[in-house]
Amino acid sequence: MADGIEIASYDPKKVNVILNGKAITGFASDGVITVTRNEDIVTTQVGAKGDVAYSENANESGNIALTLMGTSSSLPYLRQLAVKRAPVSVTITDANDVGAVNVAEDQCRILKPPDIARAKEVGTVTINIFVPSLNYR
Repeated sequence: MADGIEIASYDPKKVNVILNGKAITGFASDGVITVTRNEDIVTTQVGAKGDVAYSENANESGNIALTLMGTSSSLPYLRQLAVKRAPVSVTITDANDVGAVNVAEDQCRILKPPDIARAKEVGTVTINIFVPSLNYR
């Protein structure tokens, strides 16, 4: 046994994305999802003599970026949701043992229909979903 060494494993198969109850499939090899807040949760102000003030930011919005292969069978479904301008419920579950974070939010919107690109090889498509109030669980 290795004393003092942290050993962790990660399995991308344990990360799932569900939109309006439908599992999204066909993720690209270079990324599954990226979840990020649109703004810092706090801003700082440092005075001339080093005094510090924190301002809490009420903007809790965020973005979820899904990176799919150009052949993903989920693309027509995502395109349809975007074109209909339909609100979507997003659930991201991560069943990995270390660093697991789950997100479940309603009233989200796909910002634009997925791009259509055709080339010599299968490319990737990124779908950006706006989240009004992004909370990590």
